[in-house]
Amino acid sequence: MTHRPGLVLCLLLLAPVAAQAQPNSRLLSADNLSQVSPHVWMIKGFPNVGIVVGPKATLVIDTGLGTKNGQVVAGVAKQLSSKGQKLYLTTTHYHAEHAAGDGGFPEGTIVIRPRAQQTELESEGQKLIDLFSSRSPEDKELLADARINPANILFDATYQLDLGGSVNVRLYWFGGAHTKGDELIMVDPDSVLFSGDVVQNRAGPYFYCDDCTTRTWLAVLNQIAEQLHPAIVIPDHSSPGDGSLIAQERDMMAFLQSRIAALKAAGKSADQATQALTAEVKEKYPGWTGFNHIDLAVAHSYAAP
Repeated sequence: MTHRPGLVLCLLLLAPVAAQAQPNSRLLSADNLSQVSPHVWMIKGFPNVGIVVGPKATLVIDTGLGTKNGQVVAGVAKQLSSKGQKLYLTTTHYHAEHAAGDGGFPEGTIVIRPRAQQTELESEGQKLIDLFSSRSPEDKELLADARINPANILFDATYQLDLGGSVNVRLYWFGGAHTKGDELIMVDPDSVLFSGDVVQNRAGPYFYCDDCTTRTWLAVLNQIAEQLHPAIVIPDHSSPGDGSLIAQERDMMAFLQSRIAALKAAGKSADQATQALTAEVKEKYPGWTGFNHIDLAVAHSYAAP
């Protein structure tokens, strides 16, 4: 890994916090920082957090769970950046581990989100904070001071952010997949895509919003495939890979869509379809994880007009 000036200092300054992070901890650690491409860095954790550094400004992608995680991420971003650079923050979707840490970012941070995501955050964000807080003492502690903040910049479909030099970031909202407000972030000239939960690496989909179906998710994947063409894909909750992850996700989603439609046409109940499809995906996708939400894939598709 090639270190930018100040990174070693960053790791030393954050060492007391990083030392508290245990394996499988929700607390992000500067020890898990790696350079992905000339301008892109990633902190591996829950979730994978992106940092894009240009000559004039820096963009952070996702915050981690709660204010303490936001502080860790903001501290790393500061040390990767030149003095006086603007700091931007965007979030792939509204769930707590992605958007509930912006209280740890310094005053003056410019937050950018799709309008659909901000609406979802305001209506459902506290519910997710409460849900995570109920899961474990660690989550409760990390989220104790979390709050829902408005974005400084909202966009409807696309937004272009100039970080200086040739470093441009294109932000997209293509519609609902995992959530209604999923955002895709494409970094030029590095050809790196931050795909949120929309494109994962050998992990099954979670249809979180009621309107999210195999049809809507596949429509988003088709737009990604047609418009973006990344060389590197960084998902939120699985390992980075190359652009083939998009085709892999499309094939899997098309299979789910086809099989659900066939099972429905055959008169199978939602429970029967879930049981059948769960067995099928285990056989068709060995080594994959996260197929424990097939019931939602079936239920939402069955309910769709």
